[in-house]
Amino acid sequence: MTNIDLTTAKPLAFPVPFTNLPSHLLICTFNHEVAAQTLGPPMLTDEVDGLGAADFWAFEYPCGLQVVFQFVHTQPGGLVLADSPEVEHVARHVPFDGSDMQRIDADALHSELDLLLSALPDRKPEIDSLHAFQVWRQGDDGNPFRIGKPTSERDAKCLVQHYEALGHKQLYWCSRVDQNPISPSP
Repeated sequence: MTNIDLTTAKPLAFPVPFTNLPSHLLICTFNHEVAAQTLGPPMLTDEVDGLGAADFWAFEYPCGLQVVFQFVHTQPGGLVLADSPEVEHVARHVPFDGSDMQRIDADALHSELDLLLSALPDRKPEIDSLHAFQVWRQGDDGNPFRIGKPTSERDAKCLVQHYEALGHKQLYWCSRVDQNPISPSP
């Protein structure tokens, strides 16, 4: 799937609203200068404890996903952080080629989730529902077909909007994975 257009995102003011242990989900394999070619001038340049100067960009997409790009000048790459640990959702919104990024592995994601839950236990329902929704497409024969893997409600709704915007004649919707995928009325 192609990345969702960065021009639909609005800049976030610093400090970003999710500074309480954001989830670092992607590692970029290029430096801050390359990032600036796509993201524009840094929205903030600040010191990162013990690492030196870093450039930051922060955006909120129409679906509500909030993403921060952090590139320390002395490092060969950067980090993509988000307000929620929705790895695939974040990857679709990042305006860089997938070959220039690495997703954090399952063990690292598990550590991020443990850290998040130990600091913010009230986010447990959100973490528990990261794979609670499925996107569906109605085929030409009228039968429902799954699209992708189960994901969060926000990501599923974002995907439905993306597919609908492509102008295909198919009907798209999302539902909880534990519910019957009855399609909505067109």
